[in-house]
Amino acid sequence: MSNILICALPNPGHVTPMLSVGVHLASLGHTVIFHTGDIFRRQVEETGLRFAPMTGKANIDYRNPGNAAERETLTGVARILNNIKYWFIDPLPDQHRGLLQVLNETRVDLILTSSMYLGCFPMLLGPRENRPPVIGCGVTPLMLRSIDCGLDSYDATPEGRKRNQAEHIQMERGFQPVADLLNLALSECGSPPLSGFWFDAIYTVPDLFLQFTGDAFEYPRSDMPSKVRYVGPVLPNKTSSFKEPAWWTELDGSKPVVLVTQGTFANFDLQELLQPTLMALKEDNALVIAATGRANIDDLLAPSNSRVETFVPFVPLLPKVDVLVTNGGYGAVQQSLSFGVPLVVAGDTEEKAFTASRVEWTGTGINLRTGRPTPEQIQTAVRTVLTDKRYREQAQRVQNNFAQYNALNEIARTVDAVLADPMRSSLVDAPQAVV
Repeated sequence: MSNILICALPNPGHVTPMLSVGVHLASLGHTVIFHTGDIFRRQVEETGLRFAPMTGKANIDYRNPGNAAERETLTGVARILNNIKYWFIDPLPDQHRGLLQVLNETRVDLILTSSMYLGCFPMLLGPRENRPPVIGCGVTPLMLRSIDCGLDSYDATPEGRKRNQAEHIQMERGFQPVADLLNLALSECGSPPLSGFWFDAIYTVPDLFLQFTGDAFEYPRSDMPSKVRYVGPVLPNKTSSFKEPAWWTELDGSKPVVLVTQGTFANFDLQELLQPTLMALKEDNALVIAATGRANIDDLLAPSNSRVETFVPFVPLLPKVDVLVTNGGYGAVQQSLSFGVPLVVAGDTEEKAFTASRVEWTGTGINLRTGRPTPEQIQTAVRTVLTDKRYREQAQRVQNNFAQYNALNEIARTVDAVLADPMRSSLVDAPQAVV
């Protein structure tokens, strides 16, 4: 079989789905090398995959990012630009060096990268014959510009397309400092500059791009490149070590179950969403399960109808859940809708606002349009989702769409097709599922 290199940004939202892909490909006989931050070494090695650590600025500890203090002094666009620079631009040269080291040590037949991993760009912008094929993987909302939609809205009418175009121009101007920094980082690697908008390049520069969702969750794009395709959600690997907590027997359908999470990345301050949710629902006839994503929860107040866990796997839990309250992590939302569970979303950092806008557009939940909702806002939204059956119906509609995909099998088929003819000038004819 073949040697496959997976490159994932060192945060759980990227590593978790890419690790599921790696384990599946290894089960089919491929040798998989997993390249990410050293903080994930144990998690990777426990799956039996070979671990290749990132170094230098690429080796970020998401639990204690180096820009945290500076980031807290910034707001709005300045904060977004700071995050992009720290997480995606500054690491690029060290990502590239680490990638070249792996390629020098091992024959690699194919590279899979998580979206926003830019360390492969110098190679992608160079001679095609000097590299293996590269498949990008979308573990965040699809941000590819289109005449039919803006960043967080869909309108394909003539008037809407004019507005979309104006928004694209404004966005490109606003992100020009990022483009300048990116081209400087590329130059440091001996690479030519990007042509066109750098964000579009995430999807158009790789040989193929596989978006980890179903088409029902994304804005339709009549001009989407054929190399970009949906494969469905990638759910986490089953956790064999998980033992059901004592309260699991309470999940008997006698009362509504509300699950609340801030994920494993943006959970430094549980007062943003998790604690307000516990307080909002403390008088309700509901069981509220809080998944904190971190161990230090001494300052958390837990009412009598709540059950607090550092970690609980969502796959066995979600079939018993009536509504998920989340800050908009892409993976959590994909898991929730895979089980037809409607949502209340409160997120305005990283890509979370764009995930929230898609929840609102699909009718699968309520977008609170803030990262710090009040208990009153949360209570009203949760009660609305629980009582208005339209949210559950729309979540089930998306669930049915997701069920038409089998992401891991589709990824494996695509990988096999690319490996069978790696130097083909265009890989867009690789087989895909019919949905």
